[in-house]
This record gives sequence, C-alpha cells and structure tokens, in this order.
Amino acid sequence: MERTPQFEKGEHWYCVRSKPKKERMAAGSLASLHGLEVFCPQIRFQRKTVRGPVWFQEAMFPSYLFARFDLFEMKRAVSYAPGILNIPMFDNRIVFVPDAVIESLQAELDSESVTEAVAPLEVGEETTILEGSMRGLKVRIIKLMPAQERVAVLMEMMGTLVEAEFPSDALEHRMKHPMAAEK
Repeated sequence: MERTPQFEKGEHWYCVRSKPKKERMAAGSLASLHGLEVFCPQIRFQRKTVRGPVWFQEAMFPSYLFARFDLFEMKRAVSYAPGILNIPMFDNRIVFVPDAVIESLQAELDSESVTEAVAPLEVGEETTILEGSMRGLKVRIIKLMPAQERVAVLMEMMGTLVEAEFPSDALEHRMKHPMAAEK
C-alpha cells in the first residue's frame, strides 16, 4: 500500500532537482515567478582547451539547487516550475535541509554564490606551464614566493635541470573540489 508523502509545516530549505545543466535557469524561474529565496551554489574552475586554459562555471551540485518555501503551500508550483524535474523524496518523505547547512555552504562562497576550485600550489608538486614560450612544459615546484605571487620551479632543458621563476597564475593549479575534477 502506497502512503501519501509527509509534509513539514512552515518555510524551510528544500533540495530541488533541476533538468541537467539548467540549475541557474530553474533557480531564476523559482525566484522570479514565485518570489522564493533560492540558493544555487556555483563552482568556477579552469580547464585546458585547444585555445589554452579557459574558466568555466558550473553548479556545485549538478542538477540540484536549494529553495526556501512552505512545502504545504508551494509544492505543486515548485514541482512544475520551468527547469524543475522534482523535489526529491526519501522514504516517501520530502526532507527539508537545516538552515545551518545552507548557512555553512553560503559562508564558503562569494556574494554571487560562487567559489573557485583551485588548490594552492605546493612545494614538490608537478605542474604544467600554461602560457608563454614554454607552455605545456612539465615542471616541479621547489619554492613558493607568495609575496611576489611567484613560484620557483625545476625544469629539464637539454638534459639538465634548470631553476626558473614563474608567476603562480602561469602554472596549472589542481582542482580542490571533486565535482570539478570529474570533467
């Protein structure tokens, strides 16, 4: 026998599933059509392309966003908003997300709900030069110079290890967020 879903009274944050790659559009439609508070965290990362490194921005949680609403009053409107697939259920219940979880996520992001997904360079790490005449060359970091935003590296040239300095943004940084690294 199928039970009817249980509802929590009052406004709460809920996880909402969007169509793939439509998180921002779905968040916009919920905010503009229904006046809901929405939170669609984004992650910004750099990826190598044939044109060189390019910055991309995607949803931190692909196909999911958060919206604050009274489930009893707004379930149907949210479920059928443009770009929305459904409100996920667990054990035949729609579970709200505690305010503290949303606040914690928001604290990690900038004012536009975006975070960059690059980890700081570390001594001993192997990386790649991204620009200039040595673009594509693999190097090993031997010293960080944060005050000058530079890095000393060892690279092999004509069979000899040579020390050189580069601006830290001229070197490839590894991803710090696991979702961005999957691409």
